[in-house]
Amino acid sequence: MNSRLIEKIKSNNAKSEGLCKLYEEMEANEASIWQIIESKNVTNWVEIFQERAKEYADRIVVKEVETKKCYTYGELDRASDQICNFILSKSKSDSIGINFPNSFLFLAALIGINKAGRLAVLFNHREPSARLVELAKRSGVDEVFGNSIDGCVKWDIEEAITLAYRLEKKFDVHSTTLEDAAFVIFTSGTSGPSKPALFSHRRMIGAGVAWSLRTAMDENDSCYISLPLFHGNGLAVAFSSVVFAGANAVLRQKFSVSSFWEDVNSYKCTHMVYIGELWRYLLNRYKDGENPNSSLKVIFGNGLTKNLWEDVIEHFGIEHVVEHFGATEMPAGALTNWFDIPGFCGYIPPQDERNKMMVLVDEDFNVVPDEVPGEALFKVESGHYRGYLDPSLDEAKLVRSLFKEGDLWWRSGDLLKRNSDGFYIFVDRLGDTYRYKGENVACSDVEEAIRQIGEFEEVVVYGIELPGINGKIGVASLVPAKKWSPNILPSFLTEMRKRVADHALPYFLKIVNEKHQTTSTLKIQKSRLSKEGLKGFKEGCCYVLIDGVYTPIYDEIYNKLNNGTLVPSLKRVK
Repeated sequence: MNSRLIEKIKSNNAKSEGLCKLYEEMEANEASIWQIIESKNVTNWVEIFQERAKEYADRIVVKEVETKKCYTYGELDRASDQICNFILSKSKSDSIGINFPNSFLFLAALIGINKAGRLAVLFNHREPSARLVELAKRSGVDEVFGNSIDGCVKWDIEEAITLAYRLEKKFDVHSTTLEDAAFVIFTSGTSGPSKPALFSHRRMIGAGVAWSLRTAMDENDSCYISLPLFHGNGLAVAFSSVVFAGANAVLRQKFSVSSFWEDVNSYKCTHMVYIGELWRYLLNRYKDGENPNSSLKVIFGNGLTKNLWEDVIEHFGIEHVVEHFGATEMPAGALTNWFDIPGFCGYIPPQDERNKMMVLVDEDFNVVPDEVPGEALFKVESGHYRGYLDPSLDEAKLVRSLFKEGDLWWRSGDLLKRNSDGFYIFVDRLGDTYRYKGENVACSDVEEAIRQIGEFEEVVVYGIELPGINGKIGVASLVPAKKWSPNILPSFLTEMRKRVADHALPYFLKIVNEKHQTTSTLKIQKSRLSKEGLKGFKEGCCYVLIDGVYTPIYDEIYNKLNNGTLVPSLKRVK
């Protein structure tokens, strides 16, 4: 780990001049690295990986917690070569899916697909089967590595690696540029159903450069990755940084509160990638003052509020935190706060030219002053934006001719606030989504799943804030299609779990007799319902999911929910 950088941050972050100096030095460092990359005519992010594999062939790159197996850069390079060879023998498809948990095999498949110049479509292997079928159709995937998806040709990753030695190549490698998409990540965006978002080779390299530098990661470090590799934080923010630094990744298939510190300490992990919710769980488990940390020094990710941030570094002795704001489909680099000043998601010096590339605006697209929340817009310098696999989805994210004729801006759909020193704080999400357990939930997806069950005339899904919950938790307000009976609730839950992931379930149900109020344009006023929060459950026919059962909300349960001593739960707590 580059301890000198962390020491430099600590000694220079108390004054604005020091912050500006640190910022400018980092920008200059990144620019010089990019000059080297571009001088080599790199056209695919795996070329960076191949450089590391050549330089560090015998160095460990992946350690799997579940299997206890370790793999070197050279082994991953050779396995991905075999996946590439398999593709060149078997596949004519431009897009190939991966449906598999965090592992050496997942990474071999991904790198192999990109070596062949194809687009990797990354599925959440925890999604219900019907949902995977829908997403495969939406993204044009009919071939998948890993677990099967109905309607797709399924290739076992290990078998493909072994079989490739005996196969004759029939197809050519597709040529790529840095602007081409390397993979697709499914994201809910800011409104509407889940969308297949594009992530380019340039952004994958850029993520590795940016976060390896800001986290002071080097070849001596181990980075704990329990966030899924089918999402941006696990793959682009964390694994790309590992590759760029020549470090190693300790992979766990799913985050576990009970196993976290055992994993981190036994593998001597110095770094880990987070979403804020993970740290809330860990603090709750160790709230009596115990500090089990013996190796972790740097954490990086998004979702740490000021209070949570301060509690984490004090309780667990974390030396350095890098918080960021970004989105999978954004056209620019993420905002970052790597100055160890809690509560902020990014920093740009007030007089820096980069302030012209980002603005905060109100609902009429007027620029807001400091300390006033506004939607973050990022300038599309090239004048051309491709954020989604389906280009028809792009236009809704854009604002044209905002300040002058022909300029182009990308809408984040998120409210941020900036202070006079140039620091940004995340305020809230706009649109028909909410965030629960670090996952964005598209309300329209959940509403459609409820409609498919066929018991309700009107369905409204939204999120509410609740004590003990970071973000918002799901509510379904329902008008029954026939006389209401709570006897359907067990089967309702069973059917919903077939259709949506567990984090997207409605943990609260409101059964109402009259249709919901609408605006003059016939839009249901979800913002009003969301602001009501738990107060909307004081009376009427209301239920909350406790220990996997929808339970009527009577006074005692309401009071416990309201004071945070009871939290909705899908599974019985042992």
